[in-house]
Amino acid sequence: MNILISALLLLACYCAQAKPLRIGMPLGKSTLTTNLQLQLTTAYQALELTPEFIALPSERRLRLLQNGELDADLFRICDIETQYNDLLIIPVPLQHLTLNAYSLDPAKLVNWQQEPRYLISHIRGFKMAEQQEFAGKRISVNSDEQAFGLMLQGRADIVLEDSFTAETFLREHDVLTNITQQEVQRFDVCHVLHNRWQHLLPPLTEQLTAIVADSLQ
Repeated sequence: MNILISALLLLACYCAQAKPLRIGMPLGKSTLTTNLQLQLTTAYQALELTPEFIALPSERRLRLLQNGELDADLFRICDIETQYNDLLIIPVPLQHLTLNAYSLDPAKLVNWQQEPRYLISHIRGFKMAEQQEFAGKRISVNSDEQAFGLMLQGRADIVLEDSFTAETFLREHDVLTNITQQEVQRFDVCHVLHNRWQHLLPPLTEQLTAIVADSLQ
């Protein structure tokens, strides 16, 4: 009987290992997300684990990760662990990003934080944008199509977005030359796990440290 129980436990562990890890990622394609997917796939496969990437809105990804319905998130701001105790940061900065303010009118980027008449749009759940303080009205949306669409339609004055994501979107829609940008803040992003995967912290840290170092050479 003990042998049978041990065998069943080993089989359960094997099945748990074989099941793909569900990793949330941003909606839409960009060079940033593609590169990070490749890095994380390499790291997980070296640990004989299979990642399954699921594109979802930012706020929903964060909620599902907190609830344990997702196992990990492709990337979040590296200090997000201080705000959410059930999340675990892999302490390897995967990319240095810049939060920019974008506008069709360069004059609107002069002291825009102090202008109460401005409508400021950004993706819901994008913490770097949500942490920005300004006198204008905040409009939270689900995608860059909505955020920049509001600005292009004259229904928002400024869009807050990271430079990689914004420039990919604007280039694809051929409006990059019509947009003025201003740097707001620089930040690093890291891979994030639900804390039930704490045992993966040391090996993933080792793998990602090596992968990032190789990419810089």
